[in-house]
Amino acid sequence: MISITIGLLLLAGITTLIAQQSSARAEIDKSGRQIENGRYALTLLQDDIQHAGFYGQYSGAITTLAALPDPCATDLATIDASLAMPLQGYDAPTTVPAPLSACLLDANHIAGTDILVVRRLEATDTLTTIAGAVAGQVYVQTTPDGKVTGSGSDTTVFTLTQKDATTAAELRKYVEHIYFLSPCNVYATGATSCTSAADGGSPVPTLKRLEITSTAGTTAFTTTPLVDGIQNMQFDYGIDSALLGPTDTGTPNFPFVTAPGITDWPNVMAVQVNLLARNVDPSVGYIDTKTYNLGVAGTVGPFSDAYKRHAYTAAVRAVNPSGRRE
Repeated sequence: MISITIGLLLLAGITTLIAQQSSARAEIDKSGRQIENGRYALTLLQDDIQHAGFYGQYSGAITTLAALPDPCATDLATIDASLAMPLQGYDAPTTVPAPLSACLLDANHIAGTDILVVRRLEATDTLTTIAGAVAGQVYVQTTPDGKVTGSGSDTTVFTLTQKDATTAAELRKYVEHIYFLSPCNVYATGATSCTSAADGGSPVPTLKRLEITSTAGTTAFTTTPLVDGIQNMQFDYGIDSALLGPTDTGTPNFPFVTAPGITDWPNVMAVQVNLLARNVDPSVGYIDTKTYNLGVAGTVGPFSDAYKRHAYTAAVRAVNPSGRRE
C-alpha cells in the first residue's frame, strides 16, 4: 500500500508537470503567432506605402483635385485623375463614409479603425505587353513626360512610344489597395459579410484589403484577407507643407496628423503606422489590464478580457512623392 501511494503521488506530480508544460507551450505558440502576424502586417503596409505614387517612367505634373477621388470607382477617367493622390485615408470612421461605402460594407469594417487607400503601378521588371493585356484590367502606359490610362478591353489607346518613335512605351498594371480591418476572417457559409457565425462562431479581427482587378473581363474590386488577429489600426500622416521649389526637401515639416485636409493629401510624405495585434485564442486565467499607445490617436484599453496583445509602430517614408521633391 505504501508503494502504491508513493506511485500515485509520483504519477500525479508527473501529470501536473506535463499539463503545465503543455499549457506553457500553447502560450508560447500563441505569442509566436501574434508576433509573426503583427510584424507581417506592418511589413505589408510598409512595402505598399513606400511604393505609393510609383508611376513608371512618368515624372510630369498631375492636376490636383478639388475633392477626394472615389476609391471605389472603376471608370478610367476617375482612376486617371486619382493618380494625383497616391495616398488617401479615412480617420477612424464609425460608419464607412460615401462613396467608399459602395465597395466596403459597414458590417465588414471595425468601427473606429482607420482605412488607407494606396495607389501606384505594378513594380516589376516583367512589363505587360499590349498584346498580353487582360480584358477589364486597368493599365497605365508611361513615358518620362506622358501617360495614358486604359484597359485591356481596348488597347488602341496605348499609343505612346519610346524615343525611337516605334517601340511601344512601357505598360504597367494599375494597383489600388484599400486597407481596412474587418471583424472576421472567413464569412459564414452563404454570408457576404461578417456575422457572429463567421470563423466557426468566434470571429477574429483581420487585416484585409480591397484590390482592383479584372473579374470575368470586368473591372471590379475583390476582398483579400491578409493577416488575422489585427484588432486596431491607426495612421498618422507627415505633411510637407512647403511650396515646391529649390529649397523643398520632401521632408514633413510639422507634426504628424490623423486627418489631412483635401489640399494636404498630395503633400503627405510619410506615414506612421500603428497596429494593435491580439492573440487569436484566449489565454485561460489571463486578464488584459494594459493600455496601448496608437500614436496621435491616443491609447486604447484596458480590454479586461483573456486575449494577450501587443502594439506595433513604424514610420514609413512615401519614397516616390518625397523623392520627386528632393
